[in-house]
Amino acid sequence: MIREGLQTLVDWGKYGFAVVGAASNGREAVEKHAALGPDLILIDIRMPGMDGLQAIEEIRKTDAVCHFLILSGYAEFDYAKQAIAHNVDGYILKPIDEDELESYVERISTRLQKQSEQQLNAEQSTMLLREEMLQQLAAGKLDPNLSSTQELKTLLGAPAKYYQLLLIELYSREHSLTMNATLKKKLAEIVEQKQLGFVFSAEPYVGVLLKDFLLQNGSREQMKQWIEECCGARVRFAAAASDSVRDPGELQNWTPAVRGLLKQRFMLQGQQIHLASLFLHGKQSEEPIQSEAPSIDSLAQKLYYMLDIGSKDGIDKALQEASEHICAYDISEQFVKSSWAQLLTIVLNKATASNPGVSVQEDLSMVTALYLAHHYDEMIDQLRKRLSDLAAKIGKSDSLSVMKQMTDFIERHYSENIKLETLADLFNYNSGYLGKMFKNYTGEHFNTYLDQVRIQHAIELLQEGLKVHQVSERVGYANVDYFHSKFKKYKGVSPSSFKSVSGKPASE
Repeated sequence: MIREGLQTLVDWGKYGFAVVGAASNGREAVEKHAALGPDLILIDIRMPGMDGLQAIEEIRKTDAVCHFLILSGYAEFDYAKQAIAHNVDGYILKPIDEDELESYVERISTRLQKQSEQQLNAEQSTMLLREEMLQQLAAGKLDPNLSSTQELKTLLGAPAKYYQLLLIELYSREHSLTMNATLKKKLAEIVEQKQLGFVFSAEPYVGVLLKDFLLQNGSREQMKQWIEECCGARVRFAAAASDSVRDPGELQNWTPAVRGLLKQRFMLQGQQIHLASLFLHGKQSEEPIQSEAPSIDSLAQKLYYMLDIGSKDGIDKALQEASEHICAYDISEQFVKSSWAQLLTIVLNKATASNPGVSVQEDLSMVTALYLAHHYDEMIDQLRKRLSDLAAKIGKSDSLSVMKQMTDFIERHYSENIKLETLADLFNYNSGYLGKMFKNYTGEHFNTYLDQVRIQHAIELLQEGLKVHQVSERVGYANVDYFHSKFKKYKGVSPSSFKSVSGKPASE
């Protein structure tokens, strides 16, 4: 009856309390304390099995902060002395005085509120200090005299066997100023709830200090999924992680490698967590291995030829070769993009000049898309697709025989410096074998066939009124004397014999 009356005797909610349980004896009180963890217990002295003082003594073994109000009909001083020894808040005699009880409850409520505020302030101070130290750690500016002290480890909570630093860079077409704050808040809810470590600001990155959650195999994939969920569909990320260490202070030694890796973000694969240790151990070259700048013109010529014959495999091969040459010289985003833009412009100008169906606008959109790419592999994949589509549009049919494609190619490019080796590379044949196939198909050696095509076009140009030196250059002979000798060899007369007279073509 008294227990039920106590629940309504005081307006518990007024003082911030809620009644969470009741027990009929001391042993049950100890069990319910363990299960419910209350802030205040009202307890009688005389109870069967275990009395109130024994119950308080048992509870004090595990809880030094719980508040107690003793209710008793016994006023002996010995009980009061024992209650004081157990650090109780009040000793109320039965019958219970309602005002006295409420006065005690109000005082305890005030103390609890102050303790709560102090605890909150202490937690906030700890969070701010931990955030500041983790920021210094991620920037490589943590005081070396402090990095291995107990203070840092205390701020990180329960000790761990391994610690690991993760830095995340976010980027988006929308350039939202709140991206980092949003990721920090959402990822912290996951990481800190699972007690895996701490999430902090490490501008321009979001940092994560992980405890006993090594980023390898499945755990790295799990962290990637959490980051993607927190970022949403519109925000992209690239992340780099240190190796695992035993002492959190040692993470500062990894800071330059982790930050250096993110500076190469354009060359990294997006939506992935990259391990700095793999890069340090030579699995990714950070330095150029080629001292001479790549020949953009020759790389562009090869790519254009592949485009011209409509070879998707050839386009892939030419893109791969160009990629190797450019990246071997310099992997900075600015150099790589400007080199590819230059190469692509040459290719598209050639394609536009020989194919009226290719618009300048199409050229511009392809180059613009190149500059907007966030990652190198995405840029190359995009180029491959766009060029393959263009090859299907302007390239010559793959269904034609290789020999027919070769003769058509010569007809289109006779004025350029093409060689049998050029076509062997284009069509992926051994040059000696291809030369024999060509001789069997045309009845002429490759160079002879090329000369004859050039001479035939030279005659057409001469009859249009062009001068001999102009014609020589137009059909691919840089030296006029050499052109004369070739012309006379095949036609038996000099080029001038075919020049038009008064607008009428000369006869042979």
